[in-house]
Amino acid sequence: MTAFDPERRVARLASGREIAFDHAVLATGSQPVRPPIEGSDLPGVVTFRDLADIEAMRGAAPGSRAVVVGGGLLGIEAAYGLARAGLRVTLLHLKSRLMDRQLDVRAAGLLIDAIEAKGIGVVLSAQTAAISGTTRAEAVLLKDGRAFPADMVVLAIGIRPETALARSAGLACNRGIVVDNTLATSSPGVWAIGECAEHRGQVYGLVEPAYAQARVLADRLTGHDARFEGAVLATNLKVSGVQVFSAGEFLGGADAENIVLCDPGLRTYRKLVIRRDAGDQRLVGAVLFGDTADGLWYLDLIRTGAPVGCIRRDLIFGRHFVDAA
Repeated sequence: MTAFDPERRVARLASGREIAFDHAVLATGSQPVRPPIEGSDLPGVVTFRDLADIEAMRGAAPGSRAVVVGGGLLGIEAAYGLARAGLRVTLLHLKSRLMDRQLDVRAAGLLIDAIEAKGIGVVLSAQTAAISGTTRAEAVLLKDGRAFPADMVVLAIGIRPETALARSAGLACNRGIVVDNTLATSSPGVWAIGECAEHRGQVYGLVEPAYAQARVLADRLTGHDARFEGAVLATNLKVSGVQVFSAGEFLGGADAENIVLCDPGLRTYRKLVIRRDAGDQRLVGAVLFGDTADGLWYLDLIRTGAPVGCIRRDLIFGRHFVDAA
């Protein structure tokens, strides 16, 4: 699609054909972030976003050197995949802990141990200054002067909502396409969902909130008064062969209480964040590492705001323990 005119109710395709519409849903997704640094456009520098990127990574020769920039979910998965393919991998991350949007310090430390055990080098607080090379990428240079040789560089530092079409049509956009609780944009009859949509200042880069938005919009378009009230951010996946779960306010705060259970021998860790509200205690956040079987149960408690004061003593041990108590 090359043009979108909400006033005329017409969308123009690349072929030049125009399609009339009464209602429109924008789900344009996002684009990978490429930092404005020297050398980021060199051959051998890829993002981790589409099939072309995957094919380039698959074509890398075993034993060659790969540097992955970005220690979030995608960066860690890219590093793990390249290491499994036989490459020598270094993972660079700007922040002081991996997956800083999902894990606390202790869980992130366990994750580093697990990643390094697979032969991946991890460098934290690494500010990328440039990618050097003549005809292709040869090294990643940091602002502190260190250099990491690379035959391939993978940029996995985040995504940016794709708003070009919406902006050209005059729709209100901030970071993403601005929507209200009905997922409506600033133009009547036009909605937006997924990674391109911004709701209450929040852009969701995970699939579950997009599914929730799609369900709300489907209900609205079929005559029901459904509304999207936001989503509790949750991550439940296997990172580098290790089960990791995170949800809600996992860092806690001054007005919250942390309950922690750690077994160094089994390499498992769980932290629950409890806050007093309306005369009771409620679960507002959780981090699980190594054993995530209770993750979805904790997520349900967070989302529903169910009181947990009566089960607080047993809550850290999981659902089966609580049910048997």
